[in-house]
Amino acid sequence: MVAMVCAESFSGGVLRILSDLHCYDARTQVRDLSQLEPLLEGVGTLVLNGDSCEMRRDITSDQVGALRAFFRERVPAVTFITGNHDPDISETHELLMADGRVWVTHGDIFLEGLTPWSRRAEQLRHLQQAQMTGGPAWAELGAEARLQIARAVARAEEDLPDYVTGGWRANARWVGRTFFPPRQVIAMLRAWRDLPGLAARLAVAQRPSAQVVVTGHVHFPGVWRHKRGPVVVNTGSFFQPLGGNLVDVFPDRVEVRRIGRIGNAFTPGRLLAEIPLSAQIARREHQGDT
Repeated sequence: MVAMVCAESFSGGVLRILSDLHCYDARTQVRDLSQLEPLLEGVGTLVLNGDSCEMRRDITSDQVGALRAFFRERVPAVTFITGNHDPDISETHELLMADGRVWVTHGDIFLEGLTPWSRRAEQLRHLQQAQMTGGPAWAELGAEARLQIARAVARAEEDLPDYVTGGWRANARWVGRTFFPPRQVIAMLRAWRDLPGLAARLAVAQRPSAQVVVTGHVHFPGVWRHKRGPVVVNTGSFFQPLGGNLVDVFPDRVEVRRIGRIGNAFTPGRLLAEIPLSAQIARREHQGDT
């Protein structure tokens, strides 16, 4: 069973969520971890919501250790949530915080096919189906079952081109593989369109205490409000051209801020959204996962 961690304490600084750093990837804007230091000032609890680094290629244990140490030397409490690029960075696949009112998970579980815009989308579908043989359809699965399948698929994915240590040639190859054939672009646009609604529906069914869902994965930052269901926040990424947002959680609200730049350093930018959290004690019970 996937571990559920509840972060209840707001003492000792800001509770901040970042996502999709993709450290050690050739395309990330994080060329040196020191660029992130302004984002950590005054932070008491840091949540890194998946794809903190690329663990499925030739990243060494020393590099992963350096990443962990960098954050833990600067922030009192750090939680790494797994993503599809770092499925083994921790045993934490989701977080319920603020008495269950904020649900944080990377986001691939909201999409059938997990990463449907990938050039390896067919392979991913086959791997996903192999994990589901004889079971219910994806739309009928609970959150924990989806998380287990998603991480197993991430570990099994093959034919991963190495863009981690490459320069402009690697980036040029990435552009070619990402935008051709055009079906990949169409699939990406559909994922951007569909993920907020899918996330809200799964939260209503599986994490009904959640008033806000924080996700990443699709690299499309935004805030979506639903008449029925939680507000969905996507943090984007540290990739160009869309960039990313950070999320700060307080006892009575969630704030979404743009991540800005001063020189090479990333900094908390302008306030994009303030989402109130109901003072009513949220229900911890959630429907059992399939």
